[in-house]
Amino acid sequence: MASRVSRQRTVMSEGTVLQNRDSNITAKDTSSTIAAATASIFQDAQRSLTSHRKLCIRLWTVQQQASDRGYEDEFNRKFASLLNRVLPIKKSEPAAEKIVKFCSQFVEYINLQAGAGNVHNNDSDVDMMDMDDEEDTESTVCSRFVEYLLQHLLRGVDAKSKVVRYRVCQLLASIVQTVGEIDDDLFQDLRSAFVRRVHDKESSVRVQAVMGLCRLQGTDDEDEPEPVSELLLNTLQHDSKAEVRRSVLLDLDKSNITIPYVLERARDIDTSTRRCVYARILPAIGDFRLLSIGMREKILSWGLNDHDASVRNAAIKTFATGWLENTGNDVLELLERLDVLNSKVAAQAMKELFGYRPDLVKNLTFPDTLWHNLTAETVFLACSFAAYCRESGMENLLEDKMPEVSKLGFYIEKYSEFLNVEDIEVNTVEHEFILEQLISIASNMDFSDEIGRRKIFSVIRNILAKESLSEVITEAAVSVLRRVSIRERDFCQIISETISDLHDQIGSDDDNPNGGEDSFHSALSAVESPASVASKSSSRVSDAGSPLSPSDDRPVREILINLKCLHIAQCMLENLEGALKNNLTLMSMLEDLIIPSIRSHEAPVRERGLRCLGLCCLLDKDLSLENIVLFMHCFNKGHDAVQVEALQIICDILISHGKAILDNENGIDSEIIRKMFLKGLRCESFDVQVAAAQSLSKMLMAEVIADEEEVTQAVGEFVSENKARLKWD
Repeated sequence: MASRVSRQRTVMSEGTVLQNRDSNITAKDTSSTIAAATASIFQDAQRSLTSHRKLCIRLWTVQQQASDRGYEDEFNRKFASLLNRVLPIKKSEPAAEKIVKFCSQFVEYINLQAGAGNVHNNDSDVDMMDMDDEEDTESTVCSRFVEYLLQHLLRGVDAKSKVVRYRVCQLLASIVQTVGEIDDDLFQDLRSAFVRRVHDKESSVRVQAVMGLCRLQGTDDEDEPEPVSELLLNTLQHDSKAEVRRSVLLDLDKSNITIPYVLERARDIDTSTRRCVYARILPAIGDFRLLSIGMREKILSWGLNDHDASVRNAAIKTFATGWLENTGNDVLELLERLDVLNSKVAAQAMKELFGYRPDLVKNLTFPDTLWHNLTAETVFLACSFAAYCRESGMENLLEDKMPEVSKLGFYIEKYSEFLNVEDIEVNTVEHEFILEQLISIASNMDFSDEIGRRKIFSVIRNILAKESLSEVITEAAVSVLRRVSIRERDFCQIISETISDLHDQIGSDDDNPNGGEDSFHSALSAVESPASVASKSSSRVSDAGSPLSPSDDRPVREILINLKCLHIAQCMLENLEGALKNNLTLMSMLEDLIIPSIRSHEAPVRERGLRCLGLCCLLDKDLSLENIVLFMHCFNKGHDAVQVEALQIICDILISHGKAILDNENGIDSEIIRKMFLKGLRCESFDVQVAAAQSLSKMLMAEVIADEEEVTQAVGEFVSENKARLKWD
């Protein structure tokens, strides 16, 4: 381009003069002078972006003078001719990119001039009537130029060269962004061209096409068969190239309809796209309170648990700065907007918030008045603070901010009393949550104070004896009880006494004749199939005449208390590390509580007993050898939930005890185990398939089973076939 312009300059007549560099044409040959001036401006536009503003003014002056002298078409053709030289130039050429930007900036400038009606005439003064006429003329010149330019570029939309298609779409997308109103037919041609190029085989062309389509959002007619928004959403979800999806993500209008699809890209396979959601999209949406509670929960969970550190950091920054600023730096309001009563990610979010904003940790205060009037948000904040201080080694700060252990025991005792109040006006769910959080705070405290330790011990012991205690509070209470217990045997003894107290609430007339007299090895024969259990259950219902008459309250209460006792035993077993046979209390609980529950006719009791037995097997290798056949039988004969439980138990046993229970004189053949898990992968239940795939993966990593091609191939095929379902589940 530079060589051609230099040759044009050499053949120009000596009468060609550009006065004061303003392109005032005084040449004898007007047509060649217009061409030379336009080419000179294009030549200068390739050098630097900073001069584009002045060059736009110069080119606009050339256009006005050409129009005044009847050479408007000559100017338009010369402009298009110079622009054609850019079309075959590849994407990596900086000069071509500068020309594209200059072209769009020039179109924007002449549209502004046409709209404002600013006509600069240096030769003579004009009156108001002449100015109005000149404004109309300028507007017409602008509109004719834009229409000519767009029609000229549309001729290259379907070119064979991918570079030409890319440059044409790039120019059209940048020009459409700056123009005002255009003819309806021209608009339809533009829309049709962009729609065709959205399906182009080259991703670079598709990127420019979707950028152009994004400029046309909100302009569809009601009877349009395929609205622009639907086409863009389809591209956002299904285009194979990340840069195309990211282009739609950034330019798509954010509305109640499109926001869920936009935020869904936080699960995109491309790291940059996921990071873009947190770094650019969420700040662009503005106040996070515009999102639903469910969407806030999802977007936080996805970001904070992303496998890429850059995405996690972007999510943390958005939460700790943007979302907190939306609430006026009020942490309690932020927690209220997260719905801490039902949130599964709020605890992790607060941990990241404290890590990102250490000033919050230092400035938080918890006065005594707060502890007497706790809400879900205040107690959750205190619990999150205590957990963070404990994990970060800030014991001194924890001791300064939190109440004494003995006082905390009184607060736990106070709020536990609400569990016995039967009042509609009392929010039982919130009080249970407050009690759970207070117990969790206690688990992070230092129990070197003997008075405080005894107070917590007494309060937790009394709470566990409550029949109506929820499972979440039970887990937290058992965990704290283990911390305040001096020895593991003392801990087991207290739990055993608590379970005995709960059984005493049933009454003395419901002794189980099959209690602890039967041997543990007879449990296998008592495991029934779902069909037999269903038949017996139906016979009991038919004998009673109605599902639950008043006389049935006692059996139901007995089942609930048994479930409660088994759950306490399960929580205890999860906190033990010592050998099973060295603990007489634990052996007694195994024979009197866990074994009878496995023979129960009630499925929930039987399933929970099975889990407790599995936890016991983790503590004793001989017990695992004796009962692994029972778990295999449960997998073969049980329903879906029992099958999942059996697979998980067998996997844990094999990982805990290794190959010691496989392929030896008293062990199990590893080939049988392998076939059982492969059978689980072929089950109809998706939950069973997932449990089998996870178990096989764990055992392969632990080298419990051989890394055979059949196993790895089966797991790989399952993950590949269910990739989308596993991703969202």
